[in-house]
Amino acid sequence: MQIPLLDLKRMARRIKEEVFGEWEKAIDEMRLLGGKNLEAFEKEMANYLGVKYAFGVASGSDALLLGLIAAGVRPGDEVIVHANAFMAAVEAIKWAGGKPVLVDANEKDFGPDPEGLKKAITPKTKAVIVVHMYGHPVELEPVLELKNRYGFRLIEDCSHAHGAEYKGKKVGSFGDVGCFSCGVVKNLGAFGDAGFCTTNDPNIAEKLDLLRVHGQRKKGQHALYGFNSRLDELQAVVLRIRLKTLDEDNKRRREIANSYTQAFQNIKDLIPPPEFKDRLSVYHRYVVRTPKRDELASFLKAKGIETGVQYPLPLHKQEAWIKEGFERYELPVSEKICSQVLSLPLYPELEEEEIQYVIKSVKEFFKT
Repeated sequence: MQIPLLDLKRMARRIKEEVFGEWEKAIDEMRLLGGKNLEAFEKEMANYLGVKYAFGVASGSDALLLGLIAAGVRPGDEVIVHANAFMAAVEAIKWAGGKPVLVDANEKDFGPDPEGLKKAITPKTKAVIVVHMYGHPVELEPVLELKNRYGFRLIEDCSHAHGAEYKGKKVGSFGDVGCFSCGVVKNLGAFGDAGFCTTNDPNIAEKLDLLRVHGQRKKGQHALYGFNSRLDELQAVVLRIRLKTLDEDNKRRREIANSYTQAFQNIKDLIPPPEFKDRLSVYHRYVVRTPKRDELASFLKAKGIETGVQYPLPLHKQEAWIKEGFERYELPVSEKICSQVLSLPLYPELEEEEIQYVIKSVKEFFKT
């Protein structure tokens, strides 16, 4: 049996007919930038997340960059992020002119260690980025307490966490800016690159709206220097269609995750993903941890099961970080997490026979 880590063809088959029908209408109108589907998607997404504003942009990376700038990050400002996050966070800080400051992760939810975060705050701290890794909401209460005390901007990177909830409220609605990737592999994925930002702050909203279109208020009239970062009409169509079944798809992800976790809970050298009573995870990835990561991956590959590693190196161990001359760190928890994480196949279209085959193969490796 061959089981890919992610099979996008199955998802595409479900919605292809509807997508092509709506694309035909959009192409007939040929208003492919700033069209009615983008406007509708932004309203539907804002309503879904319980925020005042949502703005489609070209990618999740752009969402982070524009979000930081709109939140007021300027050259020399410090921006804190946890070291097990994806490279896009540091790229956004760098290109916004800020100085990236890293803190260690915590093992409970892969978010920032609260004590480490507190110690990293200085008078130059302008913003903190929290990344809801793998679809698990970060413990936000201590972060929000620090935000209230020190006055920094909170940027939520929700690229793994469309529809995830913390204490009954959707992520992306807690911070000054919520940043979402809708790249093709995401829970809410387009048929290419896409993203959006959310906010409840009207001043940030105005800046986001301008930044994505060269700072242009009216044609030929530019209020500020911005970017070309527009979510086009064809991708907005896909996202509108997929948004209709997002909760249902996330529910199926949780069902599959529960099957895995129940089967793996007594395996000595395998740590299943965390579970929380006050949070709703959406399992963008089903990520286990094991000191035998590479051996398990090789074993499963021989069984026809594809796995992945998100991510093999923490930010401060990346070649780009070292070449840039950024501060050197020793962050043992992040380093440990990155050396142990392994993603198993999980997507709504996964068949029960495939789920059981993955379970059987993992248990066979650990001889349980």
